Amino acid sequence: MLQTIRDNSKGVIAGILVGFLVIIFALSGAEALFSGSTQSSEVATVGGEAITETQVAREIYRQRQQILSQYGDSVPSEFVSDERLREPAINNLVQRQILIQHARDRGMAVSEQTLDQMILTNPQFAGEDGKFDSNRYQQVLRSSGFTPAQYKQVLRQELLLNQMAMGVGNSGFVTADELERFAALNYQTRDFSYMTLTQAQVADEVEITDADIQAYYNENQQQFRQPEQVAVDYIDLSVEALMDRIEIDEATLRDQFEENQAAQQSRQVEVRVAHILFEKGSEERVNEVQEALASGEDFAELASEYSDDLGSKGQGGELGFITADGFPEPFVAAAESLEEGEVSQPVTTDAGTHLIKVLEKRGNEEVTFEDARDQIARQLKRVQAENEFVTLMERLSELSYNAESLAPVAEELGLDVENTGLFGRSGGPGIASQPAVTEAAFSEEVLERGNSSDLIELASDRVVVLKKTDHKESFIKPLAEVSEQIGNQLRQERIRSLLAERGEALREALEQGQSLEALAAENGLEVKTVEDAERNEAGIPRALSSHVFSLPKPQGDAVVSGVSTGNGYALVSLTDVTPGSWSALSDDQQQSLRSNLARMQGEQEYAAYRTQLRAQVDVEQ
Repeated sequence: MLQTIRDNSKGVIAGILVGFLVIIFALSGAEALFSGSTQSSEVATVGGEAITETQVAREIYRQRQQILSQYGDSVPSEFVSDERLREPAINNLVQRQILIQHARDRGMAVSEQTLDQMILTNPQFAGEDGKFDSNRYQQVLRSSGFTPAQYKQVLRQELLLNQMAMGVGNSGFVTADELERFAALNYQTRDFSYMTLTQAQVADEVEITDADIQAYYNENQQQFRQPEQVAVDYIDLSVEALMDRIEIDEATLRDQFEENQAAQQSRQVEVRVAHILFEKGSEERVNEVQEALASGEDFAELASEYSDDLGSKGQGGELGFITADGFPEPFVAAAESLEEGEVSQPVTTDAGTHLIKVLEKRGNEEVTFEDARDQIARQLKRVQAENEFVTLMERLSELSYNAESLAPVAEELGLDVENTGLFGRSGGPGIASQPAVTEAAFSEEVLERGNSSDLIELASDRVVVLKKTDHKESFIKPLAEVSEQIGNQLRQERIRSLLAERGEALREALEQGQSLEALAAENGLEVKTVEDAERNEAGIPRALSSHVFSLPKPQGDAVVSGVSTGNGYALVSLTDVTPGSWSALSDDQQQSLRSNLARMQGEQEYAAYRTQLRAQVDVEQ
């Protein structure tokens, strides 16, 4: 029983894991992948600990969802296939296991309080009132293929990995000499002159003939292949769309509000408590603490000193909000009988004797109909829509199975039928961006046999059915259709080639001793002079600025060079370089630079540390 109380205790919030929690639960629905037999074959062994097929399946699923959430559903299906993701998934699991084992070997650990607090404050486990809901917690875990023990284990591992990364990464530092040298290089300024030969100045000399276009077309026809395309009619059935057409009358809303209020009034008030636990045989210590409390001593300080509950004494005995299914009945009854700030008489449970203090009580807050109306309406609409969804889904499957067209099916069900327009195997706009839709549209059943697709589940509350309406085989576009495209492409290529040729000739003349000013006059160009230019100086093309700062410092004569700037060719004469100064930077600049360089150093050291650990551990696959 003591462990039950400890498992519900409050700890430090580790906010850095929010992203990890969102990945696991915002993208849930993987139960079918992982809910089979508890037996799972070993894929690899790391330091004597096995990595199983179940873990690999979970990691593949996590990586796939991460890719889809970052790049959208337009990602080609082969990029997120099990075969493509399997090796990266195994490598990631191996690296994680190595780091976790190393962290444990170095004495790193995660307390139960920290894990419990992470769970209690995770918004994915909150009910409609924004507070932790144990039923919601169990539901989310089941839908994601986790047991509570498995989830806690994953959470514990993530915190250990975070400790490892922070411990090594935060050890990075830079010396004063490194800062001086970095400032001298990064904040240096340069004096230079330049002139630019532009594409427009050579474009009139380029001519593209019909013969050029024809020759390019003949030699590169595969560039102009139009991929195979298909168009489908589809019926999109979703709970959300059904909700939009449901109306709830005011009387029903008010009746539901009254019912909710009645239930709220009968619902148990939530209590946040702290306790001091005395293991059996500690009657004298109980009396001693009661006397100290009576004399005005602080409950939290006494809990830290006297409590035998190692899981909560570090937090002044605080356990958070208690639940009837997580704590012994005498404990809960005593807590509910107290007012805020009161301390109980000794309460005996299987764990020992408790002194309980109520820190906060909440519940039964008064809510007006106006405040609750929209939420109630949405809840009632969703209930109706979900019931209708199940019925319509079954009917949609039956009616579309042998349908010649989806239009009469949609009409009978009171739904809409839409068309995607032509799209290729890489997908298209709208619903055609869904990989499952694209895969079904190009399946043998739909594309070749002309049948309706099976119901395609896009989400737990959304399905779609398809039927082909048009199909175009892959073909080479005719010359007339791509002639202008080829002409423009050839013209740009030849302009760039001629520009580079002229620019190189000017650069050679510059290196042979001709002045920038003389060359500018001969070619009708303008010389621009820049003094004390910084890196990424405004008004200077990025390619030119990068090139100027890559040139060596002049040793007497100016350093001359040339560089393509994208739409032109620039000739440069670098005359002076002035190093930056650490002392010239503001306090804020110095602090920011010092922190950033230390962080970068720490990240590099952590990456090297990971590589070193990987080389030292035997991995059997």
